[in-house]
Parts: sequence; structure tokens; C-alpha cells
Amino acid sequence: MAILEILVERHDNFAQEADAVAEELLREVDVEGLAADVKNALEFLEVEDVWDRSGARRDGYFEPGEAAWEMFDEALQPFRQDVEKYRKRAMSEEANLYYQGILKGIHDFDNESSTKYKEWAVDAPAEYFGLVLDEWKVLPEGRLPLSEMRDFIDDQCPAYAELGARLLRSRKRGSG
Repeated sequence: MAILEILVERHDNFAQEADAVAEELLREVDVEGLAADVKNALEFLEVEDVWDRSGARRDGYFEPGEAAWEMFDEALQPFRQDVEKYRKRAMSEEANLYYQGILKGIHDFDNESSTKYKEWAVDAPAEYFGLVLDEWKVLPEGRLPLSEMRDFIDDQCPAYAELGARLLRSRKRGSG
């Protein structure tokens, strides 16, 4: 980081060039690859970690179910932070694709994974699917139309097709 700071100071166009390179890299969103990354991050959650986090504490009792939900949230956090990079750069098309990858990854984990961890966070995948879809709905201009997101969910996340349709129908999108 120190080297980059010195280069920015020494070369007037360096910061602009670095920004352009970052944007080029961000433009390449692989929905399938991202979905696999999300699914893998969730599959790495271990039931033993649920047990380690839960139990009696100084300030009370921490339920295993709460620990499992907290772990699910922590596993998704890096992906939700990454999508913010697209939002901040007004890269709506790429943000749409990134959201689709997250949604598909959650769906695939819920429907394909056999990890014991899932027994402790039974409702977490559907809840977070809805949460991520709600975040998508407040994208600024240039976002994917509701009908196209509905089609994506129907095609790529069929187990959540009814949930997706209900969420897309029942809540108005933000006017970003």
C-alpha cells in the first residue's frame, strides 16, 4: 500500500490508471463462478463451530440457532460488501450479475448441500435470499427489470421461485 501511495504522488495519471484497471476487473462478473463461491463459503460452516459459539455466557445463554444464523451472515458478508463496490461505482449491470450470483449460491447451498450445519439454520437460506433480493431492489438506475429478475429466479433458483415472485410483487423497488 505504501508503494502505491508513493506512485500516486509521483505520477499524476497513476491514480486514474489504477481506477481504470480496477473498473476493468470489476466488469468481469461470472454468475456461475460467484454462485459456486457463495455455496462453498456456506458449505465450510461447521456444526462444531455452532456448538462452540453457543451455550452459557457471562451475559446469558446464546442459542445454537442464533449462532448458526450469525455464522451464515458472516459467511455472506464478504459477498455483500463486494456488491457495494459496484453500487458505489454506479455499475448497475455488474451489480445485477453479482446479486444473481449471490442468490443462486444461496439457493444451491440450500438445495444441494448436505452439511450438518444446515440443521441449525433451517430458515437462514430463504431469509437471506429475501434479504439479498431486497438489497437488489434498491439498485440505482440501470438495474435489471423486475420481470428479468423473476425469470432468472424461475430458471436458476426454482426452489425459491414462489418466494421470489412474492417478494418482487409485494414490495416496491427503491427509487435509487
